[in-house]
Amino acid sequence: MDLLWIALFIAATGGLWWLSSKIEPHYASRDGTRFVANAQEIIDGRPIGRMRETRVAVRPDGLLLCSQKKALRRKGVDFMLIGTSATPPRKLKVYLAHEVADGMTSSASELAIRVPERSRVIAVLDEILARRALRQPKPPGTP
Repeated sequence: MDLLWIALFIAATGGLWWLSSKIEPHYASRDGTRFVANAQEIIDGRPIGRMRETRVAVRPDGLLLCSQKKALRRKGVDFMLIGTSATPPRKLKVYLAHEVADGMTSSASELAIRVPERSRVIAVLDEILARRALRQPKPPGTP
C-alpha cells in the first residue's frame, strides 16, 4: 500500500511539473507599455538557448527596453520591432525585434517575444509597427 502512495505522489509531482512548464508568464501594466513575457534570443537566424522570462518597457520613441536575467544579473538592451510571425503558436502572437546599438540596428541579434493573444500589450506593439510602416519610404513607382 505504501508503494502505491509513493507512486501516486511521484505521478502527481510529475503532472504538476509538466503543467507548470505549459504556463506562459505574462504581466502587463494598465497602459500596456510595460510587460513581462517569454522571449528567445536569435543570433544569425538561429535560436540561442531557451525561452526566458523577459521584462519589456516600451519607450516613447517606439524602442523596447528588454532585460533578461542571466547569471543573477539583468542587462537592459534596446530593441526595435520589425514585425510579427506569420505562423505563431496557438493563442499567442510572436513579435520579432532587432537589437539597436548606438542608434543603428544590429542584424546579428534579434529577439522573438511571445505575447498572449488577449493581452493589452498587442495594441501598443501593433501601433508601433503601424507608425514604423508609415515612416518608411516606399520604393519608386509604387502608389
